[in-house]
Amino acid sequence: MNQYNLSFTIYVRLVTNQNSDFEYNSVSGKTSSVEFLLHFLAMTAEKRLAYLIYLRNALLLISKVNYSNWQEIQDDFEHYMTSLGPWTTDEIIAFFEGEYGEESSWMFTKNQIRKFIASEVHILPPSGMNLGELKSKSATALWFNEHIDKRNLEGLSSLMTENHTFIDSSNDAFVGKERMTQGWQDFFTKYPDYRNIFERVEIRNDIVVMIGYSTCSYAPLDGPALWSAKIRDDKVVEWRVFHDTKENRNRLGVE
Repeated sequence: MNQYNLSFTIYVRLVTNQNSDFEYNSVSGKTSSVEFLLHFLAMTAEKRLAYLIYLRNALLLISKVNYSNWQEIQDDFEHYMTSLGPWTTDEIIAFFEGEYGEESSWMFTKNQIRKFIASEVHILPPSGMNLGELKSKSATALWFNEHIDKRNLEGLSSLMTENHTFIDSSNDAFVGKERMTQGWQDFFTKYPDYRNIFERVEIRNDIVVMIGYSTCSYAPLDGPALWSAKIRDDKVVEWRVFHDTKENRNRLGVE
């Protein structure tokens, strides 16, 4: 096993905290490092959990947002009716097969479900709807971030309350919808390749907490970070960025 393959195997075991059940034969070359990586990612996706959330207007969505209990889901969605899970990809597909029969009658196809679970996306909305139409705190926060990633000033402004507050990682606060709309315009001009990737989204004390990292060619904006969003009436009252430290994680109530 060469140095690359050895390092890769150690990495897999560190990340999964266990030996992989996939046999990698570096001597015979039967399985390439690329194939191993694809299999590893597939195994990781299979371990991800998601909820099926039914809304009162007869709509169904799938969410990978982390909740402590069903009451948190009820508080998150204005039109909440009931929820199932959290389940793995196979469990979700098995439920659809048992509940709805032929795949042609499902709300989502098997391929859609598998792609969603393996993706960076956290909510799969009903067909024809966007996150902004779900009347949900987590969906509103994720929709706000989509506008950041797409540098959509109009979309961002439409989701801000008049007294919207942005607090950066240095604890500097900027208040006002008009001020922050201009602030984001200046930011996008200066850092056009900035993007946020959320690895985990949770609800903590009625606040949406996002754990992940930013990517940007400007080094100080590139790396791990935490975010919190306070939502009221489907608008963002406060958007805050934190350095990813143990102290800040404790403050936000996340691991």
